[in-house]
Formats: sequence, C-alpha cells, structure tokens
Amino acid sequence: MLDDSSLCFINCHLAAGQTQTANRNNDIAAILESESLPAENSLTARTDLFVNGGDGTMILDHEICILNGDLNYRIDSIPRNVVIEAVRQNNLQKLLERDQLLASKRKNPSFRLRSFNEAPITFAPTYKYDVGSDEYDSSEKKRSPAWCDRVLYRGVGRIKQLEYRRHEVRASDHRPVSASFLIRIKTILPKERQVVWESCQKEFSKEKRRLAYDTRYVLESFCVLDFRLTVAASSISSTCSAWTEMRRRN
Repeated sequence: MLDDSSLCFINCHLAAGQTQTANRNNDIAAILESESLPAENSLTARTDLFVNGGDGTMILDHEICILNGDLNYRIDSIPRNVVIEAVRQNNLQKLLERDQLLASKRKNPSFRLRSFNEAPITFAPTYKYDVGSDEYDSSEKKRSPAWCDRVLYRGVGRIKQLEYRRHEVRASDHRPVSASFLIRIKTILPKERQVVWESCQKEFSKEKRRLAYDTRYVLESFCVLDFRLTVAASSISSTCSAWTEMRRRN
C-alpha cells in the first residue's frame, strides 16, 4: 500500500516451449485467479484501497498491477532463419504480428492478460542467445528468437508507461528488459470526503424529487389528453350518428 492506493507487482515464469501457448495461458489464469494474498477485514479500507468490491486477496483486486517475467511466449509459423533475417533488417512488425502473447490478446476472448497493457515493442527479441555473445542460439536445438521477457501493466487512469527497453547484458541466454512508469497515488481526506458525500446525497435527493414531479406531470398530462381524446371521439360519434339519422329520414 502506498498512501491510500493499492499496488501489486507480479513476477512469473510461464510454461516453456514453442508449442505451449495454451499452457502459458492456463498458467497466467491460475496466477490471476488465485486468492494468494492476505485479506483486508475492514470494509472501509476495502472500499478505499481496492476495486470491484475486492478484499485484496486477488491480484486484480488492486488498483495498479505490474506484471513481468519470462512469460515464454514465442513467434509462431515463421522459420528460424527468416526470424533472424527480419531482426537483422529491423523488420520487427513482421514478427510481432505472429507473437503468441499479442495474438492471444487479439483472438482469445478469455485470455486473462487482455486487461493488461504493454508499451509498443521497439527492440529485438530477447531470447535465446549464446551466453556471452550477441549470437542467437547456435546449439543443437537452435531455438528461434522470441520476446519471452515482458512487462505489462493495469490501472486505468492511474499509470502511464514512460520507457520500455532491453539491456545488452550478456551474462545470460536472455537479454533483460526494463520499464519505467508514472503512477498516480491517491490520499483520502476523510473529513473532506464526508462533506462531499453529504453534498452529493442532497443533490441526489433533489434530483429524485424532480424526476418524481416530472413523471407525475407527464402521467397527469397523459390522462387529461386521453380524456380529451375520449370526449372528442364521443362527440364525433354522436355527430356522425345524427347525420346518418338525418340522411335516413330524408
């Protein structure tokens, strides 16, 4: 907690493997749906700190969420040599169109990361390198490059991403990534909030009375109009009957 805002930072390592998109999606669903955090027992604190009526036990109860880690999403349906050539030509858009995470967000309505945002990726795939070099995997497996290492965020109106980049650290077969954010933190002033709440209640009561009066006026006007139409119809009927009777006699 920071002042009266709730923040949740999630680091995760999802299922590995080129063909394991469904398992990765299941992993992230299990993480986001688990009640893994301590509950807030105060109803007032819950209202102040969390969203959607949450008690803080779930990740998505929190106002601001930042999720990062080796999410392991790969690039689908493009041969390794074509991927590497596209990276050399800086044709990243061609590869991002086949990125499994972005494709899941576009095509899978139940994908749990659809509510998370990610800044545009402008750097080369961060996986998999020969350790200590700038060469993509030259082992027997010759894994295809991919954007496995990601940073995503959630918090409408409260968080803005300022930077998203990779770092040329060669101590691992991954290149690390980092992100920086501007976050809005709220502080609640109880007395001032009570004054505003009472003012809103008064305005709401006035509006309810106005709506009730307007509804009554419309109903009464309708009844008067209906009565006038009934009288007019009766007069027309009487006139027609008299005219018909006069013609019959003549």
